[in-house]
Amino acid sequence: METFIETAPGIRLFCHVSGQGQQAVLAPLAAWTGEFEVLARGRRVIRYDPRGRGKSSAIEVNQASFDNDIADLDAVRRGLGLDRVALIGWSYFGGVVARYAMLHPERVERLVTVGGMPIQRARWMAAMQQEYAARMTALPQDGKTRSMMEVFRATRMGREPVRPLPDFSGWPNERMEVVMPLFAKALESMGDWDWRADAAKLQVPALIVGGDADLCAESAREWATVLPNAKLFWMEGVGHFPMFEDPERFFAALEEFLNG
Repeated sequence: METFIETAPGIRLFCHVSGQGQQAVLAPLAAWTGEFEVLARGRRVIRYDPRGRGKSSAIEVNQASFDNDIADLDAVRRGLGLDRVALIGWSYFGGVVARYAMLHPERVERLVTVGGMPIQRARWMAAMQQEYAARMTALPQDGKTRSMMEVFRATRMGREPVRPLPDFSGWPNERMEVVMPLFAKALESMGDWDWRADAAKLQVPALIVGGDADLCAESAREWATVLPNAKLFWMEGVGHFPMFEDPERFFAALEEFLNG
């Protein structure tokens, strides 16, 4: 089933619902999480595009913020009449789902972050920027504009994907010149975040997925140390895209965790 949910005047969020069952799994960024459909056996998997992404409404840069992304998640939950959900967040949206769980623990059954944002800015952000800049410098300088996928392959993967990456040709919201300003604005809105105190109070079962070929991969270990009811799933030789780089191991771990 595909539908749209209004999160603010003039802003509609694309939602894709698959599967049936008592457990509901909510995952931001439908455009990138099509592989998560494999989890829709015996449960509902709801993938949605936040504002400005995928098939959702395009937005101006000043409409992007971390708080708006949290509000969008709650708008989808309420719009679909879901009381409690399991959350899976990849990349930046790992931070969104984790923060949502801290603010609304009564609404969250289980929490999964995959290559998520660090738990604090101060310790990790400078290192992430330096490492990313170093990897970008190491790329061949052929005078051509590199696509987002080419950059990701060179900087955030530990191995060649065994499944093809999404093809976003014809997707205006997923062009790099659109995505990067929105991400920069959302990151700016987060300020000097440090969620350790709030995370230490969160009793929701959590699975923290980290790959040792990702940027600042060790931040996953910090999450797993601070969250009182968390397990770390460490993937050697895997980078930022475990659903494409090693899907068999990755989805087996998620299936086991979601089943309790």
